[in-house]
Amino acid sequence: MTAAQQFSFSSRRIGTVLITHRLQVRANAQKPIFVLDDWLDLGSKIVKDSGKSCISLGNFMSDSPVLREISRWSIEAKDEDSSVYFFHFGDVSDIEDGRKNYVIGRKGTGKTAIAEYLHNQKSYNQFSRLLSFKNFPFNSLYGHADDAYNRPNQYITLWIYVIYHYICSMLAENELVRSRCGFDLRKSFDFDVQGALARSVKTITSQSYSLNLAGFGGGFQSDGESAEFDYVKANEAMREFIHSVIDDSEYYVIFDELDEDYRDVLNPDRKDSYFELLISLFKAVQVIRAEFANTDINIRPIIFLRDDIFDLCRDVDKNKWLDRAVTLKWDESQLRELVQFRLSRAIQTTTGETVDVSSAWDEVFGVRKTSIGSSRRGSIDTFKFLTSRTFLRPRDIISHVRECAKVALSRGNEKINNIDIKDSGSGHSAYMRREVIDELFPVLDDVAEILGVLSRIRKPIFTRKEFNDRYREYLNQNSSSNKTLTESQVLKLLFHFNVIGNITTGNHRVFAYDSDVKVMNMDENICVHNGLIHSLDIL
Repeated sequence: MTAAQQFSFSSRRIGTVLITHRLQVRANAQKPIFVLDDWLDLGSKIVKDSGKSCISLGNFMSDSPVLREISRWSIEAKDEDSSVYFFHFGDVSDIEDGRKNYVIGRKGTGKTAIAEYLHNQKSYNQFSRLLSFKNFPFNSLYGHADDAYNRPNQYITLWIYVIYHYICSMLAENELVRSRCGFDLRKSFDFDVQGALARSVKTITSQSYSLNLAGFGGGFQSDGESAEFDYVKANEAMREFIHSVIDDSEYYVIFDELDEDYRDVLNPDRKDSYFELLISLFKAVQVIRAEFANTDINIRPIIFLRDDIFDLCRDVDKNKWLDRAVTLKWDESQLRELVQFRLSRAIQTTTGETVDVSSAWDEVFGVRKTSIGSSRRGSIDTFKFLTSRTFLRPRDIISHVRECAKVALSRGNEKINNIDIKDSGSGHSAYMRREVIDELFPVLDDVAEILGVLSRIRKPIFTRKEFNDRYREYLNQNSSSNKTLTESQVLKLLFHFNVIGNITTGNHRVFAYDSDVKVMNMDENICVHNGLIHSLDIL
């Protein structure tokens, strides 16, 4: 090419802007020159195709506000505006109305989202305390057992004491209630330190703590360092006080992240004080519920707990708890409703337009079918394709849709197409791998290396022997490290956390999250979860 040549392109519409552009290539230029007749900063770039003589237009960054909003979705409920994105389903109403007091579900199924939603619904007649036990020093509570109760009920008195305290701290915020008191209620219950649960609980359980309820049992304080605080009398005084001054407002005491620090999922000791604390808490909620039943008092203690921890609790009252429990188990249909709702809110947030939830998908996605298989001849419902790469949890499908939006944005697409969906697989799979590592690391500190064992097998479906051989190779190469888990123990952990599943007769895949038994069959072939295949380089 000896002279400058110009390739002209006709007018085209990018977003809402009609422009005419041309591409100039000069023989002596190191880079092609991109010229717009009416220059606009579109975030575009020109790239030379590697190994080709032609020059092509590069990626126009889409300026779709809807896709950009979706690309910024958070998987952490605490980081989102619950007034915009909280998906309100029927069971939530049962919790709000006090019909349900326990919420049981896997990590990532929305427990914290519900807790945050309830906590943020404050008004003149609705009060709440969100008690997050993440990194809470449970050992500090074990010394407050009530010897009048047999195990595992010895902490019921303590939990009632804690719940009553937080109810009273909410009463202190209510102007109507304060007007009914003959003393400074706020001063009596100033123990509550925002964002410092451990410190607050430590304060009210310390021997030097003084509970002052003038006219309702007087004051309570230990008589010395060796004396014990009388929790029973303190509870009686607070119960009498609550009955005397409370109004018809709603008072929520929300227990969340009680399971964050539990580690021993393979060999749990059900007599461990941790389980006795949990069982006592469930029973304390029962006691308080019964105390205020058939009255106009709206006190609603709510416990959020991981399902595998709940399964390990053993008590004769457990069936009664289930009658008052919401079990969070999502299926494809429910997740579809969730995504459609979130898409409609993303559209409304960015454009101001109200879109029917049922049509929100077609406003964001340009496809409803996605090809599958090496030959790409077959196809399945696009949403089904997305959920097959998840653990059927809200946070996973949010991640996958978010990655699709990011890819579509980078390509300048106004809607998400099948190429965007396929190319989002690497980003979403990396997220799934990080999730697995975060969940497994507390119980399997070499989880990254164990995932490497699966990578070396290089097959999405394999036998137990194939895993055992590769795992032994790994142990031999790392003989200096202190490895205590057998091949079977590692497989059970990987199954428990949904990294692997069983292949049953008929080539059906079974994972712990969609199995009622949740026990791995060691005699069946093993499969790697679809959402992890890309990040494990198993292609």
